[in-house]
Formats: sequence, structure tokens, C-alpha cells
Amino acid sequence: MLGIGAWSLSGASYWRDEAATIDADSRSLPALLRMLTNVDAVHGAYYLLMWPVVHTIGTAEVVLRMPSLLAMTAAAAGVAALGRRLRSPRAGLLAGLAFAVLPQVSLYAQTARSYALVLGCAVLATHLLVRAVSGPGRRWLVGYGCVIAVLGLLNLFGLLLLAGHAVFVLACHRPVLRRWLLSAVPACLPALPIVALAWHERGQLGWLIPAGITAPGDLAAWLAGSVGAIVPVVAVIVIALRSRTRSAVAWLALPWLILPPALLMIASDVAMPVYTQRYVVFCLPALALLIGVGLDRLNLAPRVIALLLIVGLGLPTQFAARQPGGHTDDARGAATVLSQHERPGDGILYDCPTCQIPDVPRELSFAYPAAFKPLDDLALAASPAKSGTLVGTNTDQATLTRRLDGANRVWLFQMRGTGVPAPLAHSGLHLAAVYTAGDIRVSLYDR
Repeated sequence: MLGIGAWSLSGASYWRDEAATIDADSRSLPALLRMLTNVDAVHGAYYLLMWPVVHTIGTAEVVLRMPSLLAMTAAAAGVAALGRRLRSPRAGLLAGLAFAVLPQVSLYAQTARSYALVLGCAVLATHLLVRAVSGPGRRWLVGYGCVIAVLGLLNLFGLLLLAGHAVFVLACHRPVLRRWLLSAVPACLPALPIVALAWHERGQLGWLIPAGITAPGDLAAWLAGSVGAIVPVVAVIVIALRSRTRSAVAWLALPWLILPPALLMIASDVAMPVYTQRYVVFCLPALALLIGVGLDRLNLAPRVIALLLIVGLGLPTQFAARQPGGHTDDARGAATVLSQHERPGDGILYDCPTCQIPDVPRELSFAYPAAFKPLDDLALAASPAKSGTLVGTNTDQATLTRRLDGANRVWLFQMRGTGVPAPLAHSGLHLAAVYTAGDIRVSLYDR
């Protein structure tokens, strides 16, 4: 896992969420705490963990992504330990290997966000639960409660893991149900202030849409690594569920794999949209456990063939994730364009005509600030730190028009759009050059 995750760790550009990490943690600690009362409280624990890293080591891709890689590496060890305890040492080894080669595991091992840490906590909590129900488990349940508390602080949706654990305890270890509840329920309490802040800041989820009928199929392809990989993965899971130890594996891994995304999808369709695939990254270890147990039941030749199929069918996704735009946005490519062509006194406008969150392009500018700092942000009224927001606030139309009138060269930074904002269209500036970096379009307007 460490080797695969370290492979081209800095190959992909930072994307918008990683840019938010840099933006939040580059400000002073009081300014960060002030921001969390207005926006992104759900990521507050992660920002606080990463704040000393940013201020002591820097913001290079390898530096900010290393905690995620180490967390995913530890999670691979945890998956192997679970497979060993639930089935056999060989099943544990195969589960750990399966986990390491899943493309989405690599992607989030190379992402400077909380998802890998949440996944690591989910694996550790599950291992402590299995230890607790296997014998005298008071000390294990105390540790379990502590890890669940950390899990909730890192990501509220991570607490959906408890739904899967509840099914496992009810089905296989009902005598410890009361002790489990006494550990799990108090562990959720530290997350209550974040729940309150998250509800206040729920407008941040305005970009999400209802899950829809295609969401389960899309999730299956995402978990397996590709559409083609679904067949061998499902086949191996079916074999795992036919094993003599299927009760323990099935009652632990299947609810862990199915319930969190199912609950989020249902909530998205009947209440408010809260589902996207990266919110259920912590379910990937359950898939790896089922794969490992299934592979363990096969003879050597079919086992090797099945594992090679899973690896091979996921390779295109692995390679794609390590391209400059492999994390969605090629902010580094856009920054390179600006560095090569900008001049002192140039202005810049950020525009996203098809985005539901219009300031996403400005957020991307924090990923590689050296290229953007020399440019005059013509629409900016108050900086992110001063306004206590992620992207700052915009000025009024009259001020923007006046600033454009005084500019001789203006860069238009857009995502998925070719339209021209009205103030720029009527400014007397003319299109002089267009550059692209993935979905980002960088246009130069000259007077």
C-alpha cells in the first residue's frame, strides 16, 4: 500500500478541495477558527490536524498528501488483521492486498483531505469491536468508543459506520449489545457541536443533487475501480459468502459496505441531497475483506487469475488518477500558464457560469498561490481571511466596472464555460489568447 500510494504521489495537480485545505490552513489559527464558525466546520478537525504541518513543513503535494498515504497504509494493515481474525492468515493477506490495489484507495491515499484518516479510523474501530466481542472486551470497547469519537469529529458521515456495526452485534453477538451501546452512543456526543454548525452551514451542500436511480450502479463501478471490474469483484464476493465462516464475514462486511451509502442515497432522495461517492470512502475496507475471504476459498490458479483481473481492470483508473488533471482540476497547469504569460499590473476575474458554487475558480487559486498573487483580483472586496470565508467576498458591479476601465490586461479564469461576464464584455477589452488546462479555461483580454 505504501509503495502503490507513493507511486507518482505528486503527479496529479491539487484540486478544489485540496486547495481549500491550503486556503484554510495558510491563515493564522484565530482566523481559521473564525472561518469554521461560518463555513467548513465539518472539516475543522482535519484542518486543525494539518495546520502545524502547513506552518512547519509547507504546502508541497508530497507534504500535504503524506498523512493520507500513511493513514491508508495503516488501514491496509488493519484490513489484513481483520481478515486474519475473521477467517485465516491467508485471507488477511489477500484482503490487505486487495485493499491496496483498489483504485479509489490509491486516489484518496493521494488526496490532502480527511477521507483516508476517516477510513483508517473506521478500520481501527471495526478491529477493536471484533476484539471486544471475541472475549472479555471492556478495554477494547473503551478504545472503540475513543476511535468512534475521533471518527465523528473528522467526518460526521463516518458515524454511519455504526449502522453496520449495530447489525453485526445484533446478528452475531447480541449478549454484548448493551455494552456496545454504552460505548457507541457517548462516542457520538463530541460531534454534536459540529452537527449544529454543519446544519447552520448546510448551504455548502448546494452543489449536490438527489442520488437518482443510477447511483447504486455508479457506486458499484466506483468501488470496484471500473465497470469491467464489477464482474470479477462480485464473483469473488459471492464465493466469500458461501464459505463456512460466511456468518461472521457477511454480518460484519456487508452492512458496512451497503448501509452507509444506502442511507445517504435515501436521505438525498427524500430529504436533502447529502450523497456523493467520496463521502463513503470508508466503506472500501469492507469490500476488500469480502474479496480477501473469497480469494482464500479459491485454488491457487483461479485465485491468481481473479486477483490479476481486479488489478488489471483497475489499472486505467490508477493511471488516470496520476495525470495532471487526475483529481478533477488541473490547477497546476493553469497556474503554469499564468506564470509564463502574466505581466505586472495584470488583473484577473474568476468566473464559473455553469457551476452552482460560482467562486470555485477563486478557490483553485489558493492551490498554487505564487502564480496568482501578482495579479489584481478585480472582483474581490474582502480577502478570505478578512471575511472569515473560504473564497472571500465580491465587490459590487459599479466598483468592478470602474476597476475594469482602469485595466489594460485581464485574465479570465473559468471552469467548463466559454461565456464572458457582462462587465468584461462591455469593458473595451478584446480576447487576445486562450489557454486550457483540463476543464479550466484561461483567457487573456487586452485593451
